[in-house]
Amino acid sequence: MPYIKKPAFETFRAHQIAHGKPLLEKDIVPIQARIVAQLDTIQELLVQKSKRLSNKEGIVEITATWVGLDASPREAIKLLKRSWPGEVFEGHEELYYIGESEEAVLLSFAAKYADERYLTGRILVTF
Repeated sequence: MPYIKKPAFETFRAHQIAHGKPLLEKDIVPIQARIVAQLDTIQELLVQKSKRLSNKEGIVEITATWVGLDASPREAIKLLKRSWPGEVFEGHEELYYIGESEEAVLLSFAAKYADERYLTGRILVTF
């Protein structure tokens, strides 16, 4: 999954939402489990909550806390880029964007599936 700049990501996500339909619940559940499993491979992260929302712009929301020694957004972004997305989306077209502040990092993602289906979500990492 390529990391891209925010305008390109927003365009991709907006196109999926405008022209597609969200994945079915039965298809989201295993993907959400794979997302949590992928995040669990980052020793410096502690996943706290994973939930599904009815919001088309963020169907999956995961919150995690940074427990690493270097509690900086730069280090979190480096490790997220290194491990994300793994095999979470099983080869489907996807893009992501990472935004940061002094207290948090937000990874937003969107993936395109067959039959004009899509999945969007965000991962919030707090320090």
